[in-house]
Amino acid sequence: GHSWIGFSLFDGSLLIDLGRLNQVSIDPQSRTAVIHPAVTGQALNQQLAPHGLAFPVGHCQTVPMSGYLLNGGLGWNWNTWGPACFSIEAANVVLADGSLAVVNQEQHADLLWAIRGAGPGFFGVVTQYVLKLYPVPRAITATTYYYPLERIEEVGAWAEGIAGQLPREVELTIFCAQAPPAFAEQCRSSNGFVCILSATGFFDTPDKAAVTLSLLETCPVIFECLGKDVNQPTTMDTLLDLGGRFWPELHRCLADTLWSNSPPKQQLATVRDAFLQGPSAKSLALCAFSTGVENRMAVLPAAAFSMMAGTLLLCYAIWEQPEDDGVNIAWHREIVAALDPFAVGHYVGESDIIAEPVRAERSFVPANWQRLQSLRRTYDPDGLFHEPYTAG
Repeated sequence: GHSWIGFSLFDGSLLIDLGRLNQVSIDPQSRTAVIHPAVTGQALNQQLAPHGLAFPVGHCQTVPMSGYLLNGGLGWNWNTWGPACFSIEAANVVLADGSLAVVNQEQHADLLWAIRGAGPGFFGVVTQYVLKLYPVPRAITATTYYYPLERIEEVGAWAEGIAGQLPREVELTIFCAQAPPAFAEQCRSSNGFVCILSATGFFDTPDKAAVTLSLLETCPVIFECLGKDVNQPTTMDTLLDLGGRFWPELHRCLADTLWSNSPPKQQLATVRDAFLQGPSAKSLALCAFSTGVENRMAVLPAAAFSMMAGTLLLCYAIWEQPEDDGVNIAWHREIVAALDPFAVGHYVGESDIIAEPVRAERSFVPANWQRLQSLRRTYDPDGLFHEPYTAG
């Protein structure tokens, strides 16, 4: 599986290995796929590509699908396709009493609601999902600008202004990340980190992509841009490879997130100040913007997943050696505490709900949190499945 904080590891518990459940069956005519829980996002999209189909898998290529879907699934093109959990049409679930529930809109609709975003506290074992698929956009286009980290506030303030002007098909993100070798010397004074402005457009024509993404040339500090790659044609598989460079395997990690309606420049200034003192060059933060003007939650199916806001800020401490645990954990705790006043909620799939259990409740609107607790009491009255929000 894939968990930043070890949701599934509890003393005195049994950990079920679903790793051999890794099959995919695709029906191109109905645009649906039946998948097992251990299928990774990259493996799924590689099998969909010959059919001209895609799914909003996670940005990190090695993430297995089940935990990703249960947590909500904020993947590629999520402003258009929605969080991935909304594309779950049915599932098979082994319940606490050992029975197998076939879950869809007609049977166990309450379980379908919970599967769509309940998070690591879900009270069952999902052995199969039926997913809605989407046509691959014919002109996926990536544009990237590199700015000095010192300019991340200005870039953030400007990006907030254009996010509503961009269509939902554009995924707009600001990264604080290790500078590529070409800019390493210029970023030495910022502890080796750089501000990356990234826009990926999921369009059907190159002309539409070029015209839309040209808005990024209006950044007021573009004259300080260190370099740029503009209107680069790309594929879903290439995008997933990019994610593998940001989130390397076999590393030690901590993650936390916050949904916010506060000015991004304030959040990003806090990030900048922390990363100037960051102990690991591999650590990463990113601010993802909601693009388009429509209220996405108003048109999506009913689901446990319910927390969204203008921006989602994600902060990762990433390092290699056990002897560096203390300094990296302390640094991450400090930056998360500094960012917390900006939060209206969290994303349960990448928040430290072990250290801060209240983050779990704050990942849902109150009515949905209460309904989840009620469903847990109904389907798992004896607490067979650990609830990571309160146990350890």
